[in-house]
Amino acid sequence: MYTPKHFALDEPAQQQALMADYPFAQLITIDGDGLPHATHLPMLYRDGWLEGHMAKGNPQWQHFQEGRVVLCIFSGPHGYVSPSWYRAAPSVPTWNYVALHVQGRTRLIKNAADKKAMMTRLVDAMEAGFAEPWRMELPAEFETGMLSGIVAFTIEITHMEGKAKLSQNRKPEDAKGAIAGLCATGRPEDARLADLMEGQLKAGE
Repeated sequence: MYTPKHFALDEPAQQQALMADYPFAQLITIDGDGLPHATHLPMLYRDGWLEGHMAKGNPQWQHFQEGRVVLCIFSGPHGYVSPSWYRAAPSVPTWNYVALHVQGRTRLIKNAADKKAMMTRLVDAMEAGFAEPWRMELPAEFETGMLSGIVAFTIEITHMEGKAKLSQNRKPEDAKGAIAGLCATGRPEDARLADLMEGQLKAGE
């Protein structure tokens, strides 16, 4: 990922927060013919590892070979930035965003008990904010059928590269104008992006 130094998101705490807040990632692999494949799925970060699963009918899991590196892409808030929001002219449009690229090596989880434990951790993480969280408590026969229909895996993280393009390259008055413009659109995604930009702006003061 092309990342100028002033856009780098390299603090581990910030990277882990992005994965926790936006766990729906793209898992990218290369097949034996050199062709790329991608699946969109939730991933859970745990102590230097990612955990995930996909349907057994999805052929992508067959690309998980020992030692082969895969790529997971996590995307945070993003949005269009109009040059009409800047004081400086001439200016051009851009797109602000937060993203994290995670590389690592995969390992299949074949034991049913380990599969269930992994799924329970994922469910508990996703349900944590609910008033009455749903629990992974299923009838035995139903649970066995569900677990047999998925492929669970872990990814040992070998490299992470994050990027937070939040108008750090603009003068404060232009960044403030972009923040105001994003807030005015009424789109929740733009509001979340504006919050990050404002935090970045204050941190740089």
